[in-house]
Amino acid sequence: MDVVALAARIQAMPDDALDLLVTERQAPPQLASTFDLAEHLLTDASIALALRWRSGAELAGLATGTSSPRLDALLLGVDGVALPPVTALAADALDGRAPSAAADAAPIDAAPTDSPTAPQLAIDEAIKIAELVHRIADHPITLRSRAQLPAAVVRDLAASIDAEPGQLDERLELASAAGLVDKHDGRLRATVDADEWLASPVPDRWLRVATAWLEATDDLSAVATGDFPLADDAVRAVRERQARQARRLGLVDGRLPTTLAAALAHDPGAARETLAAHVPPATASVYLQPDLSAVAPGPLRAAVDARLRGIARIERAGIASQWRITAQSVAAGLASGESADGVLEFLAGISLTGVPQPVAYLVRDTAARFGSLRVRSVDPTAEGGARAQVRSDDEQLIRTIAVDRALVTAGPVQTGPHRLTFRLSAEEVLEALLEERYPAVLEDEEGELVLRRPERAPRRECERHRLVARLRDAGFEVGEQERAWLERQLQSAVRERMPVRLTVTTSSEPVDVELVPLAVANGRLRARDANRDVERTLPLSAITKVAGLGVAN
Repeated sequence: MDVVALAARIQAMPDDALDLLVTERQAPPQLASTFDLAEHLLTDASIALALRWRSGAELAGLATGTSSPRLDALLLGVDGVALPPVTALAADALDGRAPSAAADAAPIDAAPTDSPTAPQLAIDEAIKIAELVHRIADHPITLRSRAQLPAAVVRDLAASIDAEPGQLDERLELASAAGLVDKHDGRLRATVDADEWLASPVPDRWLRVATAWLEATDDLSAVATGDFPLADDAVRAVRERQARQARRLGLVDGRLPTTLAAALAHDPGAARETLAAHVPPATASVYLQPDLSAVAPGPLRAAVDARLRGIARIERAGIASQWRITAQSVAAGLASGESADGVLEFLAGISLTGVPQPVAYLVRDTAARFGSLRVRSVDPTAEGGARAQVRSDDEQLIRTIAVDRALVTAGPVQTGPHRLTFRLSAEEVLEALLEERYPAVLEDEEGELVLRRPERAPRRECERHRLVARLRDAGFEVGEQERAWLERQLQSAVRERMPVRLTVTTSSEPVDVELVPLAVANGRLRARDANRDVERTLPLSAITKVAGLGVAN
């Protein structure tokens, strides 16, 4: 297939297919036309880069001239036949190479009897990802430069799921792929879909995450075995990360896909039911202890879990989770609309051990002090650049905050016995005070308490590669070598009654038109003008640019 034919095929691709192509083939964003892209895809460098990502089985097929729908989508082949330069490079790359390490490796020994099974791993991973989504939903994260999480946040989030900090990104990547968290505008937030997902049973949570992972991963079997003969270090690092994710999701065991993976690929409903058989029944009860801890004997019902999170801090996430009630967690619940009586009634209803006296005292005491420290926004022009004010009837509390070293970066300035100003926003000051366990609340200009509402990122449409829009707008020039190709395409459009977008140049200025071809003969095109609903006839030689064709052969 020559450059002209390949460019025509690219021009006829739907946007989704074109986005996949330019993303996975790592097309340079500065390409100006579909001809440029076609030329780039046929270069040895571009093909060699694409082959680094291919599995041993795919490379063997390409080397013998066969392709697959997946490889056709990447324009390594067309209609099941590998492009000649792809076949040549694949054969050369494999010629004389030793068999891949995956092919030669000794069989994996049976797993120890005490190692987690695939369903156990899948359940645990769904719970851990849910814990991360919960925490981000409760407290959206302000990112550092280059969209990085602050180091302290990384440590806290990793500790919350009993994981190494280096594993955190791999979990957040899964949550992002499933549309549960969003990293835009300098913030990491839960999405509008997160709450419904968090309220769903564990098997449903796993199904959404695992399905998203599988859709983004082109070859599970090869990921499991690590069979990528031409992979360089960068490609190998990605594939190893995918293998770790697949194992945690219960999709691979050693170097083999599991029955969960097979079911997911063919019948997601069956995969969900397989996993559900291993999940203990949900409970609505906890053991509430005098040391202010609460232990769930099994996975909590979603409604109980959601409300408990509003007044307690989770210490260990798992099938049997552990929580701790603190003054800070109770204050957060009160700021969200809870009351002391409501909290104690809820705890009494779910506790298998009653409400211990220390718990009741903490709730009552926190409620009595709640709202004694109030934060509001102020006009910076009237306050010497300050953006927030904190006030309290407790003079000692004001003096303590003024000299608290943990708050020095917020810039507290005591402006009276009951008043402080800060150079940060009211919301930022509130977070800083709560972090240091001060009984702070947010108030409006009238002094009314502002209840804290969850912040959610909008559901985002798939963001296409910026090259897609450019190629759609650019089209390509029609020169002498493209005339025969153009006539064939127009004849196909006649048969299919498909519209075309052309630039026509006669004696006047170039004109962009959208036409439905009716006939092509004797070097002339007869077509219906789609906008004016009239017939036009024009010489093919007057067509100087093609911006869109209905089909490409």
